[in-house]
Amino acid sequence: MSSGQHQNEPSQDAIRQEVRRTIHQLNEMARTEKDFDHFCDTVLSKVVKITGAHGALLWQVNGERRPTVTHRSGTPPNKSAIEVLSQPEGQHAQAVIEVVEKQLPMGLASEALSNQPPGPHESRDESFLMLFSPIFNRTKSCCGTLELLQRADITPQAQEGYLRFLSQISSLFQRWHEQQDLEKLSVNADTWGARLEFINESHRSIDRKETCYSIANEARRLLNCDRVSVGTWNGRRCKIEAISSQDRFDNRANVVRLLSNVATASVSADSQFWITGSTEGLAPEVATKINEYLDESHCRTLAVIPLMAKPTETADLEMQSHRKQQTQKLGVICFEYFDADVTETEIEENRNLIVGQSQLALENARKHGEIFLLPVWKRLGWLQQLLFRDHFRKTMVGLACLAVVVLAMMFWPKELKMKVAGVMHPTVRRTIYPQTDGIITNVLIGEREKVSAGQKLMVLDNPDLEVQISIQEYEIKRINEDIAHATNQLSSGRIRDKVEKSELSMSATHLRKKLATMLEQLELLKLKRTYQVISSPIDGTVITPQPKRRYKDFPVAPNHALLEVVDLDGTWQLELKIPPAKVVYIDEAFSANNGKPLDVEFKINTNPNLTLKGTVSDILPRAVPSETGPPEFRAVVDIAPEQLEELKAELRSGAGATAKILCGKKSLGFNCFYQVYDFLRTKIFF
Repeated sequence: MSSGQHQNEPSQDAIRQEVRRTIHQLNEMARTEKDFDHFCDTVLSKVVKITGAHGALLWQVNGERRPTVTHRSGTPPNKSAIEVLSQPEGQHAQAVIEVVEKQLPMGLASEALSNQPPGPHESRDESFLMLFSPIFNRTKSCCGTLELLQRADITPQAQEGYLRFLSQISSLFQRWHEQQDLEKLSVNADTWGARLEFINESHRSIDRKETCYSIANEARRLLNCDRVSVGTWNGRRCKIEAISSQDRFDNRANVVRLLSNVATASVSADSQFWITGSTEGLAPEVATKINEYLDESHCRTLAVIPLMAKPTETADLEMQSHRKQQTQKLGVICFEYFDADVTETEIEENRNLIVGQSQLALENARKHGEIFLLPVWKRLGWLQQLLFRDHFRKTMVGLACLAVVVLAMMFWPKELKMKVAGVMHPTVRRTIYPQTDGIITNVLIGEREKVSAGQKLMVLDNPDLEVQISIQEYEIKRINEDIAHATNQLSSGRIRDKVEKSELSMSATHLRKKLATMLEQLELLKLKRTYQVISSPIDGTVITPQPKRRYKDFPVAPNHALLEVVDLDGTWQLELKIPPAKVVYIDEAFSANNGKPLDVEFKINTNPNLTLKGTVSDILPRAVPSETGPPEFRAVVDIAPEQLEELKAELRSGAGATAKILCGKKSLGFNCFYQVYDFLRTKIFF
């Protein structure tokens, strides 16, 4: 061999690194791979690649001691190897069984299987070496062998190395099974956790309805079904008490009513129904009820299992009754799967657990519910435990504190303050209304602009009024002409007939009266024309927001409020809005105070940190409708001007305020509960 060939061959260290890397990869695969066939094929291909062998085979031995090839990689070296490997009961099969029985690795040459050396004309290259390593399953029992078909010209030291390598590879199969067992144990642990949780939840309460809902919801989660229903037996029929994932349902609904019929048939016959699409073998009446329910609910699997209370077992030494104890009917539990056909064996273990624990839980709830006057005894027991058994001293201290509080409520005086809402306004303020119809053509002022008395604010235009004035002037002119004509005729002397002359005189007199009336109407129309100019009645400030934008070309009527002018520099007052329920207490305070003004404390919303004081002298006798609907009484609070000197910049017309009217000393209990007393007196006892 040349030096160049030696340089191309990998070194021993590189081979060892490649072997370690391959074993590490296969170890990781044994931990993560789920498919056993894919795992075996990958392992065999890796072994053939790393060892340079002809092939690798995985043999499994069944109970009849007959080896079978389950997985293979590579190809046999020649036809004789194929013949040797394909003999089911030949020497090769015996060698596989021997490795399984002894559970030790073994190497075997192909010449040992033929019991004769190759002839002079046979090629030495047709011989090969078979290396075996036992394979163990999860119970650490040998179940097969891993066979490697290698060249026959390797040294004994290399053969030992290959066997050690095969032993390491064989351990990967046991490791794969152990990993699968660990995962199954983890899944089983989760399953048992769910079962324990079902048991805890089903026995958590002894109330019948709560128990039924716990069973339905937890059973649905444990069985992974679409719906679970629980019904109770009342002696004649089953009533559906709980449906999983539904807090409320209507017992008159078609689905619930038909399911109740099926449950009644199951409990009455003391037999369970497991329907997966066919009702053959059932009584015609029962099959009809089930088919009606299946048509309504569209479920593919329906299981109806009656729940029975087992008879109580007595000890051997106790005297047993001669009457045979019968199982008592408790109710029924129904499992439904909408999209799958589920057989009994698939959920048998969880189903038996659910049925058994449900029977115990419902039996306990039934016995608890049969206690006479149970709600009364519960309340009495709770009070006894709370007040006297372990908390006697605390109860006495609590009663003493309660007595002190009651006495304080009865005899401790406190100022009664009626809390009402109010609005701040300047004392001098005017709301400007138009005196005639028209369209606003010109707005002469803006928001927050100061005006003086008589200053023009707006100009209206009323075309109809101008037309009326023109018509009136024309009619007056025409009447004047008629009067002049009649006068000329009378003064000319041409009319001799006395009757005609009298009629003409009366017509002139009538026209003069009509003329006087029309002149008065014309004066009124001209006076109305002067009303088209709106002026300010007082000196003050316009507080209407954005009048130029709001009222430009705006049609108005005489009852339309246009502007509000207030004197912000003058005095202010607080207008209170008193509900009718509080007026009686304020009137009583006026009477007790001999009609003198009552003190008022109030806060303005624009500055709630400052408490102001004032007085209210009387309440307006007539209620006015409020913005929210109920009527309210109005009162005006007089405020000392010096209190508002520092608040000039913060005062806003129409700003809200909260006031408290001081109505004299009353007991603390009356202060706290007078509204409750009024409600009971007017709404309950009236």
